[in-house]
Amino acid sequence: MTTTPMERIGGHLDTAAAAVLAELDAITDPVERQSAAREVLEALLPSVTQRVKAHRARTVAGLREGRTLAEVGRLLGGLSVARVDQILKGK
Repeated sequence: MTTTPMERIGGHLDTAAAAVLAELDAITDPVERQSAAREVLEALLPSVTQRVKAHRARTVAGLREGRTLAEVGRLLGGLSVARVDQILKGK
């Protein structure tokens, strides 16, 4: 059975989420467990988001070579010039 890259990525995220939840469940003190969950939400997940955004920006920058922002926007499904610029800036 062939899987798509997004299906494989989803599977990796599901596996990672299950491991994180198991680690949180292993913390017996509920106050400590809540603090750890908060840190996951406030520090670790945003860090992953930033790394994915940076990867996306590098990919779009590669598309930008020899093209206008409008051309890149069309390649990406009709994104506006402003949105392409935001992506390039990691936003």
